[in-house]
Amino acid sequence: MKILYILPSFNVYGGTPKKTLDLMRHFGENSVLYVYNNVFQEFRGLFTSTGAKVFEGFYGMNLIRHLRTLLLIVEEEGIEIVQTQFSLGEALGYLVKLFRPKTKVVVCFVGSNKPSFFKSILARVIYRQMDAFVFISNYIKAEKIKQLPVLKRYRSEIIHNGAELRIDNGEEKVELKKFSILDIAGLIELKNLEVVVKAINLIIKRKGRRDIFLYIAGDGPQRSNLEVLIKNLGLHEHIVLLGYQSNVGCMLSSCDIFVHPSYAEGFGIVVAEAMLAEKPIIVSDAGALPELIQHEYSGLVVDPCDEGKWADAIMQLLDNPDYSKYLAYNAKIRAETEFSIKQFASQYNELYMSLVC
Repeated sequence: MKILYILPSFNVYGGTPKKTLDLMRHFGENSVLYVYNNVFQEFRGLFTSTGAKVFEGFYGMNLIRHLRTLLLIVEEEGIEIVQTQFSLGEALGYLVKLFRPKTKVVVCFVGSNKPSFFKSILARVIYRQMDAFVFISNYIKAEKIKQLPVLKRYRSEIIHNGAELRIDNGEEKVELKKFSILDIAGLIELKNLEVVVKAINLIIKRKGRRDIFLYIAGDGPQRSNLEVLIKNLGLHEHIVLLGYQSNVGCMLSSCDIFVHPSYAEGFGIVVAEAMLAEKPIIVSDAGALPELIQHEYSGLVVDPCDEGKWADAIMQLLDNPDYSKYLAYNAKIRAETEFSIKQFASQYNELYMSLVC
């Protein structure tokens, strides 16, 4: 059984390329990769090191050139299954299916963005030809079916992303002060980082706690807005925007609390990694995050819009170290049981086998 994965880029900072890399490591030489954007070439070696063949087709929106290359790959590599996601990837999978109908095509939904009217019409045509659909969470499945009810007619599976314990890789370290609160996230609107910034402000100004520090690892278009908010609140000594960090394992192992306030997370791989690192965790009661964290058992689940409740949750963990340890331990056990890469890859293997047998 040989699987062809179609990706927009090698960007392992993104959840989809990282997930694909995990699958390629599992299936090794039985996996093949096709990438259609010439960016993040510095991560190409991670994919070739799996033993898989990697092909690149930087043809923009020229579907004919993409199709010619993909059909050659399917024929020469003996591809039985194509897995893809996102609009262009779905269109390419559809075209492969039209010209090689025996090839099984799997579409994976990784986000909840609503398609435009035109894309919705096109999707209805494309999805009729697909063999299976994978949703990375119950939340994503509910959102996509709400947008495109036709999906209820087709075979689908919910396969949560897999995570592994991030370890200190020996690269440059960021020294986190005590008590440190950490989030690892792109600086984009849906990550909702302002609510934690405001919660820190409440804790310092109203409760007099000046011994807490928030570290945010990541970058993006909301950085300037966050910098203005931090400056206006006078929190520059307590909140640090770190940008992208390569030694995530070191940060996860040394932080005191992990937070993730996103209001539309499709899964939350970084939350699963924090669970494996045995950290007390606070997440938003939104998106797929309540599927990972069970409130008051493996972490705290808080209203994404209420900075007061975020401040209270942070103080609850800081003031109750035994309770924090209890939550952190339960989180680790849950992640090892429910969100391991081994289980993730095994579920995909079962899906693939059922399609080709």
